[in-house]
Amino acid sequence: MDKIIPKSTNPLNSEGVSQCFSKVNAKLYLSLAPCHITNPINGLKAQHLDSLIMTYFPQAEGVVISYSNIKILKDGYQYEDTNGVVTVLAKVGDSSPFTFVWVSVDFIVWKPQVNDFIEGYIYMQTASHIGLLIHDTFNASIKKFNIPQNWEFVPQQVDEVSEEDSKVRNMGYWVDENGAKIEGKIKFMIKYIHNSSRVVNIDGTLIQPGSEVENQPVSRKRRSSVSIEQVSQNKHKKFDDDDDINNEKPMEPIEEKDTETPHYSDSD
Repeated sequence: MDKIIPKSTNPLNSEGVSQCFSKVNAKLYLSLAPCHITNPINGLKAQHLDSLIMTYFPQAEGVVISYSNIKILKDGYQYEDTNGVVTVLAKVGDSSPFTFVWVSVDFIVWKPQVNDFIEGYIYMQTASHIGLLIHDTFNASIKKFNIPQNWEFVPQQVDEVSEEDSKVRNMGYWVDENGAKIEGKIKFMIKYIHNSSRVVNIDGTLIQPGSEVENQPVSRKRRSSVSIEQVSQNKHKKFDDDDDINNEKPMEPIEEKDTETPHYSDSD
């Protein structure tokens, strides 16, 4: 049965790179402290929206880059005066001094998806993986078994730091099938996306979809020093209840030997 590979919904540009930035509108139910009641927009920014910048926001399904167009919605309570002016009212409970309002916000998010093709700059190369930075901000890693088999890692005797960029660590470098050194910006495909602690980490691959199995290490079965016959002999034998114990060979009686009992006589 063929493996179904999900298709990304992000569009591709003319160079075949996925466009992962998008605009998302979100409707949020937020609290507002009493000290911000006279300026609720600034209060919502300080309490909720500013802390979302450069973090993964599940409701937007991506990393928030910026936000704009904040509106307090009229979905909740509202009051209309005699002149027809509608004023939005915030809900206040009897157990908290905070008010609660519905808010509409436009977010610019970075929203990568599995099987997107993106570019990253190499900042570290080791025999186990290649480390990259996407947009000079987001971390990505390409593990050894997601690198083509005909590529080779060339180690260095001593770890060095690049003179041009102190962030780039030179523990060695990878070369492709033609012996060309792998460096700078490379394009790869997203294999996994990890969202933990509101931080996004990406695992990439340089192998075409469907050919990952060919690049996995060959596992060999461990040889056992004990033969199957020896193992079967060491197994416990199970006796059935129907076995006739009377068929067992009777034990031969032990002959008793006459032995003199030592005795002592009184000396004269």
